[in-house]
Amino acid sequence: MKYAADAMTDAAPQTETNAPGPAHGSREYLASKVPQVTVFFWIIKILCTTVGETASDFLNIRMGFGLHGTSIAAGIALAITLFFQIWTKKYVPGVYWLTVVLISVFGTLITDILTDSLRFPLEASTVIFSVALGLTFAAWYAKERTLSIHSVFTARREAFYWLAILFTFALGTATGDLVAEKLGVGYLATGLLVLAIIAATGIGWRLRLDPVLAFWIAYILTRPLGASLGDYLSQPRSDGGLGLGPTTTSVAFLSAILAVVVYLGVSRRDLIPKEKAADEDAADQKTRIHPMAQTAVVVGLLVVGGGAGYYLRSNQLAKQAAASASPDQPLGDLSLFKGLVKDMQAAVRAGDLAGARAKADDLETAWDNGQARLQPMNPDKWTTMDNACDDVLTSIRSSKASDATRLSALDALMKVIDALDHKAAAAASASAAAATGGCPDAVRQSIAKSYPSATIAKCKAEHEDGHDQFEVKLDTSGEKMEVDVAPDGKILQTEVVVALDQVPGTVMTAFAAKYPGAKPTKAERQVRTGKGSFYELAFAAEPKRKEATFAEDGSFVEEE
Repeated sequence: MKYAADAMTDAAPQTETNAPGPAHGSREYLASKVPQVTVFFWIIKILCTTVGETASDFLNIRMGFGLHGTSIAAGIALAITLFFQIWTKKYVPGVYWLTVVLISVFGTLITDILTDSLRFPLEASTVIFSVALGLTFAAWYAKERTLSIHSVFTARREAFYWLAILFTFALGTATGDLVAEKLGVGYLATGLLVLAIIAATGIGWRLRLDPVLAFWIAYILTRPLGASLGDYLSQPRSDGGLGLGPTTTSVAFLSAILAVVVYLGVSRRDLIPKEKAADEDAADQKTRIHPMAQTAVVVGLLVVGGGAGYYLRSNQLAKQAAASASPDQPLGDLSLFKGLVKDMQAAVRAGDLAGARAKADDLETAWDNGQARLQPMNPDKWTTMDNACDDVLTSIRSSKASDATRLSALDALMKVIDALDHKAAAAASASAAAATGGCPDAVRQSIAKSYPSATIAKCKAEHEDGHDQFEVKLDTSGEKMEVDVAPDGKILQTEVVVALDQVPGTVMTAFAAKYPGAKPTKAERQVRTGKGSFYELAFAAEPKRKEATFAEDGSFVEEE
């Protein structure tokens, strides 16, 4: 959205004369510190918004910096880049847009810290940043008598400009998250809603809406628009996205930003010509119709419309929450989340970190999508589980965390879910009691001592190799395990399914030599008391599937 510059009342701006070029000839340019507002401006702005959010998540979660560590790193990088941006005497595309990317990251992190660490409601953050932005504009106008970015050629104006930009990103983040997540509208629908408001603002500008007002409305709203676009591109197809993933999306957007910035640096199409700025300034002063009154009316419409939408949607969610919650299930049915936690526990124990991270993504998506439905049921309980989910996501995605740390976080989340879903826990307990009714006390006590966090899923008496024993199936933090126990409680053997890549190379080599061309489909690790570890490999054969057992050193034991 291109708009006219406001009056430049302080002093005559510095100028620079550019050498003749094939596209421009000899022209004189303002030493403005910001670019001309063209279609390229809005393209890069939206791309920067998306990259800012994905970069924040990458440093916070994937690299394990944590929210505060990422904020410190982003703050230092922003301070350095902002120093060079203010130090330069004119608009330099690379420096300017790098500053925008970093201020996008930092503005997003401010909102995240308020929401996730300080537990500020998104409604409060939206109000706080709206007031902060309003005060910034008021001080800027009181000192400079203009809010036009075309007139940013003094240090004081540039300071006001970047402070306003910071608050627009923070406000856009809070508003977008409030609508998309807390009100359950979703990122795609939120993006379409924001796009509609931006289009209406553009139409209003064509009908002589104040250009400065139109610009800043669009600038704020491109933040949730960019976030919605990035979310739509990166989310898996099962969740309504295109499935490109955050890494691919970030690389694609960064490449696009770099390409456009290089193009603008060469073509100089976004520099502000002195004569054009003067013409637009004169036209702007003639066509502006009561800008203060327009601002009051437009802001009033946005506040009233947004408040009405918030009220209606909140009431709808409250009614749904009242219908779904119960004393035994204050957050309703949590079986979906319990299943995902079990899957992650099994993946971590099997050494499948990639699989665990894929399930962590599913957990995050399901939890975010369920926020609007679950949080109104019981805000305190929701916060407890939200904190536990955050700990799991951080540990699973961090490359520095140990498997023990990951399992500890998963166990903690499972305990929270069980505590919140009394109905399901009671049903599971009753089922387990029925299934293990024939388990002797000595066997139960032995299992409780050896596997204190395990639950007996099934206990069956059997006669093996001339001896009586009990085959006990355990559910230990989502991992299925079988334990053979003597009637007196002595552990005879444990069996647990493992990933094929966890089988020792000596065993796989021995298997390939004994069964040429066969491929194992399942592996089980057996620990036989007093005899050591063995591996049982299942594979397809005629007329039925076979199972071959090898010692850990690769020696063949038996075939079934």
